[in-house]
Formats: sequence, structure tokens, C-alpha cells
Amino acid sequence: MNIKTIIEAWVIAHNPTEKQKEIAEERAKVCERCDARKKLASIHYCKKCGCPIAKKIFTNSPNPCPLKKWDDVDSQYFKIKKKKTLL
Repeated sequence: MNIKTIIEAWVIAHNPTEKQKEIAEERAKVCERCDARKKLASIHYCKKCGCPIAKKIFTNSPNPCPLKKWDDVDSQYFKIKKKKTLL
């Protein structure tokens, strides 16, 4: 993720729309079951990318999860282009 995307996620987390809250809640459910979720002090973060989960779940782009675990959630809210193959 680039710095612009990170800043946008923090801004959205401060005052999300209902849709953004809904997406974040669904993403958080996925993260709760993830082995890469770790706790440091009182903050849960992603061991894979280092982002605090409470902010990352508000990212306004499809599936920024480094493990691609948000595919099912994000496919309901974002138009995700499938890669075209010859097969």
C-alpha cells in the first residue's frame, strides 16, 4: 500500500459512511480468524504488512490484504476485474 492509501484509510476510519462501516465490519471478521493477526499492547495489527487492523479495514480499495483474504468480502462491494487468460 502506498502512503496516500494509508492516509485515506485513517481519514475514512475517523468518519465512515454506513457502507464503509459495513465493509470494515466484514473485513474485521475475516481478520479475527487470521493467523497473521497479532496484538501489541492494545493494538491488533497484521503481522504480514504491519498495518493496524482497526485502520486497514477502512481502506477504500479492493482487497489490500497481503494474504488476499478479503476477496469474498470485497467482491460484494467493489468491481474487481478478473485477469483474462487464454485458457
